[in-house]
Amino acid sequence: MKWLKACLNYKVLTGIAAVIFLAYLFAPQLAQYSWLLLVIACPISMIAMMAGMQHTQDKSNSPKQVFVCSECSLSYADKEWARKCQVWCREHKSCNLEIIKHALPQ
Repeated sequence: MKWLKACLNYKVLTGIAAVIFLAYLFAPQLAQYSWLLLVIACPISMIAMMAGMQHTQDKSNSPKQVFVCSECSLSYADKEWARKCQVWCREHKSCNLEIIKHALPQ
């Protein structure tokens, strides 16, 4: 029943009422199909909600700069840690646990 509550949001109902009112004023021949608007109100609001969520998600997942150690290919958010990793890997031919704990998850 939560989906019904989302479909019967006052904003959705206000929008539907406004569209039906304008249809009665300017296109009375189309106003007879106002019941169809009530039937498809829930799918339309769900599609609008999903589109809005996708738009927000795209902004939050904007590409961030990632720095990669050229020796071991670990990724870092900070250029300094990537440089330290590269120097350590080149000199010791191994990884340093204190450095790689700052690496981004794979």
